[in-house]
Amino acid sequence: MRICLGLGLALGLWLPTLSANELFPDLSTDCYLEWQSRGWVIGEDNTPAQQVPRFADGIRKLCALRARIHASDAAVSPYIQGRLAELAPYLFAGDEQQLQSLIKKLQQRRPGHDFSGTFMRD
Repeated sequence: MRICLGLGLALGLWLPTLSANELFPDLSTDCYLEWQSRGWVIGEDNTPAQQVPRFADGIRKLCALRARIHASDAAVSPYIQGRLAELAPYLFAGDEQQLQSLIKKLQQRRPGHDFSGTFMRD
């Protein structure tokens, strides 16, 4: 019992100094790998989205942000929610604050709600 308590206290003092990416490095990577498995394509030529560097970098950024948010709010999934049409504008032009706003909007959406441009308008 003393060992567990001592270890818990030691971890409690040590963990807050770590960033979410240090605590959950695999969560961000797992998010990205799960997204790759979806096989999203972009453009009329159906280019795989993972082959578009700016898009893939935006997904990585979104996954890292979701992992950080999940670390402080377990109700927020660490995995990408939303559809390509919803996310693309934010991935190409969004900053972190805009991405956080998007994550909150998607979290509030009712299950089974279909994509609508009006839902995403601020």
